Amino acid sequence: MPVRTINERVAVVVDGHSTGALLAPAFTAYGIGAVHVENRAERSEAHLRTFAPETYRACYAYEGDLGALVGALRPHQVGWVVAGTDSGVALADRLAAALGLPGHNDPATSAARRDKLEMQRALARAGVPAAWHEAVTTAEAARTAAARHGGAPVILKPLRSGGTDGVLLCADPAEAARAAGKLLGSATIYGERNDAVLVQEYLPGDEYMVNCVSARGRHTVLETWRSVKTVVGTSPVYDYTELLAPDDPSARSVAAYVGRALTAVGILWGPSHTEVIVTPDGPRLVETAARPQGTADLSAITRATGRNPLTETVHALLDPDLYAAGGPPPPAPRRAARGVSFICPRGGRLRRDLDWAPVRQLPSFHSLLAPAPRAGEYIAPTTDLFTRPGAVYLIHEDQDTVERDHATIRRWEAEGFYDIEEGG
Repeated sequence: MPVRTINERVAVVVDGHSTGALLAPAFTAYGIGAVHVENRAERSEAHLRTFAPETYRACYAYEGDLGALVGALRPHQVGWVVAGTDSGVALADRLAAALGLPGHNDPATSAARRDKLEMQRALARAGVPAAWHEAVTTAEAARTAAARHGGAPVILKPLRSGGTDGVLLCADPAEAARAAGKLLGSATIYGERNDAVLVQEYLPGDEYMVNCVSARGRHTVLETWRSVKTVVGTSPVYDYTELLAPDDPSARSVAAYVGRALTAVGILWGPSHTEVIVTPDGPRLVETAARPQGTADLSAITRATGRNPLTETVHALLDPDLYAAGGPPPPAPRRAARGVSFICPRGGRLRRDLDWAPVRQLPSFHSLLAPAPRAGEYIAPTTDLFTRPGAVYLIHEDQDTVERDHATIRRWEAEGFYDIEEGG
């Protein structure tokens, strides 16, 4: 049974999956109960496995009848609505508006926070520098779009997905056509058909992830991470992310751009997770989302920075005046921190379980996410966040120790960490 609270108001969490599964406990820790709404129009099996119904007072399903859902929720004295992951973003906007809540993002602009094409268009309308982009519905149109922009490398991606699902790097127009042929007609992780895909400029430069919380349109940067990716086949996959100090010149430049981007797409309230690449021409948005960062270890972020996006989200919703005035001053990082993804080089049947014990013994080890299959089962090659066999947070007072441990993990991977049966 969920913990009871004295305050009778509750928060509604729409699709409380991935890191969003921790929103309900975060609200409870602040004395506010939670109710869950599942958006059954967009369902990700990977995300559903993270759902924790026991943390909610009640759970409801949305199957297209908003009026019925609003009627079911009214007895709960709803004070706030927040999305746990991408599939909850637009529904959270509509639900908060229908309930007459004062602090929510405008449902009229929800598409700019969910659809990658509308997102880039919103930037252009607001005068925020953006990558060139084009939506296509055929492989030949993808070839033409890539050729029209000089035949330089391009990125193809679904219009509505997440977690690097379907993101492909294409070196030339012919490769863009092949990638579009692969993506068009396929399903996203949310079960939606890709009837169109986005062809987008390949952005050279360092990539950054920025977590923010907003209140009344004022954006508070919580932390900035530099992301390093590697290309496996045609898929850019995460190697590691590294925490930056708030006064780092790159972090300051990126934060200023992110603030403009969030305003352009209509994020006025709640959490956001934004990815930016700093090109020779300046920062350019990869994408942003009005929900917490996925698959994040809040204990690691708290240990490294002194705070974390979920508790800050709840705090900002309960005390919007504080965050509308700029929020608490950002603390300097307490320790060096990296989030390192394991990268399986090829698919096949595992001869033995992956041995995580040495990873846990690394001097900077903090925590491990290890969804890998077991011995005798098939392990997929890593092409995105959903096919990585594991991820580890490395945190230590000494930056060199973190870097050595990261290098050790890569050496283990090269020397047989994945015992895969030939032809398996």
